[in-house]
Amino acid sequence: MAAIAPASAADLLELIRRSGILTADRVQALPAVGNLPVEAHQAAQRLVEGGYITRFQASQLLLGRYKGFRIGQYVIQELLGRGGMGAVYRAKHLELNRPVAIKVLAPSRGEDPKLATERFLREARAAAALDHPNIVRIFDVARHHQTPYLVMEYVDGETLQQVLDRDGAMTIEDAAECIAQAAAGLQHAHEMGFVHRDIKPANLIRDRNGLVKILDMGLARTANAQDRLTEHFDEGAVVGTADYIAPEQAINCPDIDHRADIYSLGATLFTLISGRPPFEGNTTQKLMQHQMKAPPLLHTLVPSVPVPLSKIVARMLEKKPSQRFRDAGEVIAALAPWAGGSARVLAGIARTSLSQSPDIHASLAELSFPGSSNSAVRLPPSGDGGSSCDVIAVNISEALQSTHVSSSAETTRTPAATAPTTVAEPMIRPPMGPSRRLLRVDSSALWLVSVGLGVGFLLGLLGGWWFFGR
Repeated sequence: MAAIAPASAADLLELIRRSGILTADRVQALPAVGNLPVEAHQAAQRLVEGGYITRFQASQLLLGRYKGFRIGQYVIQELLGRGGMGAVYRAKHLELNRPVAIKVLAPSRGEDPKLATERFLREARAAAALDHPNIVRIFDVARHHQTPYLVMEYVDGETLQQVLDRDGAMTIEDAAECIAQAAAGLQHAHEMGFVHRDIKPANLIRDRNGLVKILDMGLARTANAQDRLTEHFDEGAVVGTADYIAPEQAINCPDIDHRADIYSLGATLFTLISGRPPFEGNTTQKLMQHQMKAPPLLHTLVPSVPVPLSKIVARMLEKKPSQRFRDAGEVIAALAPWAGGSARVLAGIARTSLSQSPDIHASLAELSFPGSSNSAVRLPPSGDGGSSCDVIAVNISEALQSTHVSSSAETTRTPAATAPTTVAEPMIRPPMGPSRRLLRVDSSALWLVSVGLGVGFLLGLLGGWWFFGR
């Protein structure tokens, strides 16, 4: 049955009573019809001003919609955003009067419901296993009419992407502190065995007190055996966001680790300071550049950026995981000259194993004093361990030709067998078959190839001399 928009204040009040938005006491406190404007829109405005309903609720009620405001003991108050896995709302517990964020699963058209549910529950398990001030906490997971939903901590603030969209590039100190806080949260997640896989400005939210928290664990990968069982649903899928995705993640390397998050964090820091992502172009072009092209040095784009900071960002954006910082703790130590005095960063470190690291404490302590020299920053040594993710795509352009190009500003989530759909978060069809050939860089193999080429060249010279000399 189609919704019927209210024609008068009396109709609007009746919809409010039927919606379950208000407790019985608040229903009794509603103004009488005679005390409201006769016209429904004007009456709704008066009720919003009186704190009885929110603007979002009023907009829905004026369309005749009164169902769906109640999820268990929670009342939906505002739509915060939509993504590939569902919608996020601000809600309030009726009895506790506590604000929360509720994420309701809403699979994309054509997406396998089982795949969507497993990803959704993976996010719930990942978030529930983490307890850190720089990661949004989860309170509960349940179902409403068979639809799964998550009840999460509500953060009164805005994402760093919203800050960029409104104000443009951040100051160096502001950006460095945000990234250092995010790194502290990632350090905790990595210590617990999780890789986020979708770090970007839109997934970092800053509250009104300046505290940064990591959002959206929907793509998180874990070493936990039970959660590994759900990851086969991602097989053959490229997941991540084109502007910030690590090279090994873009080619669906099977054993990516926490250093993929460090790359994405570096791309995020680059964006916060410069106001633009490291690479420009369409989705396909960006993915190719992540594989093959070094990003511009930050100080060449923003002359006010100190060269040492520019080198830190460049190291975070190294193509090979083994050439990046070994962990998020090293990132915090490297950024200490610009964010070391932040109590919020120190509080995040205290909830990780970094709290026992004398090197981290020394790096931060010496920066508590004004006048410390940024030029004195020392980069921690590169990790010695190699990785099977230190790869390059031999036929990357051919592989990317099979990629479905969509809006690069959103998250890429693509089941291999799912047809492209028009949703808020774009879908990238992964390279299939022979187009996904990879070459592992091996020094001994390169040496043999070089020797072979040299021998072939000499034999060619001798053959030419023998033929033409005779």
